Amino acid sequence: MEYEKIAITGSNGFIGRNLTKNLLNQDKTIIGIDNFSNSKKKDQIEHPRYSHYDIDIRNLEELKKAINGIDAVFHLAAQSTVPKSTKYIDKDFEINTKGTLNVLKISKETDAKVINVSTSTVYGIPNSLPTSEESPIKPISFYGASKASAESYCFAFNGTYDTSVVSLRLYNVYGPGNRKGVMWDFFNKLNANPSHLEILGTGKQEKDYIYITDVVEALNVALDRGEPGEAYNVGSSCSYTVNELAERIFEIMDIDPEVTYTGGKSWKGDVEKTKADISKLKKLGWKPEIGLDEGLKNYYKWFKRKI
Repeated sequence: MEYEKIAITGSNGFIGRNLTKNLLNQDKTIIGIDNFSNSKKKDQIEHPRYSHYDIDIRNLEELKKAINGIDAVFHLAAQSTVPKSTKYIDKDFEINTKGTLNVLKISKETDAKVINVSTSTVYGIPNSLPTSEESPIKPISFYGASKASAESYCFAFNGTYDTSVVSLRLYNVYGPGNRKGVMWDFFNKLNANPSHLEILGTGKQEKDYIYITDVVEALNVALDRGEPGEAYNVGSSCSYTVNELAERIFEIMDIDPEVTYTGGKSWKGDVEKTKADISKLKKLGWKPEIGLDEGLKNYYKWFKRKI
């Protein structure tokens, strides 16, 4: 099936902007949904085949009006941080779970395929590394819980109404355009003071990082070939400690700072070790193309242009 008219919730966020540009380059018509809660209006995309709607996904009636007659939806809009989910539990649930439910209700009426963007935090502390999609869903954060609940509604809509919904469990996405996360934090700290870096915790936290263009390609593959009712991991299947990230960034910036540690554990709900088993998505023809060193260099070049 050809998907010509596509809606993207969270279209002005980090992943949403990159996906929007990619789809516009494929001559698609894009309906962007974003209330700018995590981005700025001045960064809004302008293009003759792009229409933007300043809508909160919790507003079902407004959402219906905006995405009537579409062929597919990429659902990225979310409250997407673990610390905020702890502070604002109800809001996190309303946006991530009830917002997803609204998208699913509309997809049932329009027969649109839905790519639900989920997260590796649904696994909580994984039983094994690398972690496959068959691993238990045991989130340890409210963010992970709200996204796991949203996934459950996706599976239920597939089973009850025979809708076409695919979920992608993203690991740590980085690259040009991202203004949060450990890499962004290190760039900012070291730009302000190249002689010293304070690292949260012990520096031994070890995670899977995936570059933005590889994520955009995974989203395209999920739309074209993703099986309804299935979930797919999107990661690099490589993991790096925070200390290893710091060392690579020092090399790129050509600096040799003193490193100190706050000690103790990270924030509540943080999963300290992650590594994706990506064999399921690779069977659809996808694989990550950008390694960490190349990705960090690209990210730092963008950072220098933006400061």
